[in-house]
Amino acid sequence: MSLTWLETEGGPFIVVPRTTLSHWSGREGDYDRACEVMGLLGILELPDGAEALVLGDEPLSTAYLPELRALVRWCYAESEEGVADIVRAGLPTAEWDEGPVLSTTGELVMFDAAYFGTEAGTLTDSTVLELGAGRYRVDSASIEPDQLTSFHVHRFVELT
Repeated sequence: MSLTWLETEGGPFIVVPRTTLSHWSGREGDYDRACEVMGLLGILELPDGAEALVLGDEPLSTAYLPELRALVRWCYAESEEGVADIVRAGLPTAEWDEGPVLSTTGELVMFDAAYFGTEAGTLTDSTVLELGAGRYRVDSASIEPDQLTSFHVHRFVELT
């Protein structure tokens, strides 16, 4: 399975509910708030009460594995060959850190935080995370099967 990798222009990725994309102001204000996230992940409140997930730390290439409800962030590897299989194989033994809780009304869109939400998919690449409405804890782990391969993985764990 080939993954679609997204890049930013050097800043963080933002993950916003599709229904509130128009509230993300990019460089007009929200981008600065996203850049203040120092850890791997953070939650920002949007003007309408919705929440956005920030992928902080380094601006790493990122792909979505829908069957695992997981974002994969490329730290280093020799090639793109078999990344999905490497991640799948590493999940059972990964040491997961519990992350922030994100509430969403449903489908999410990930894109470069520097852009307006209305530009996602047009002026900037984006990917859709098809999650149902609810609350999700976003846990993180590193998958490093050898000294030449490393990925950060963030999985969405539905809370009841």
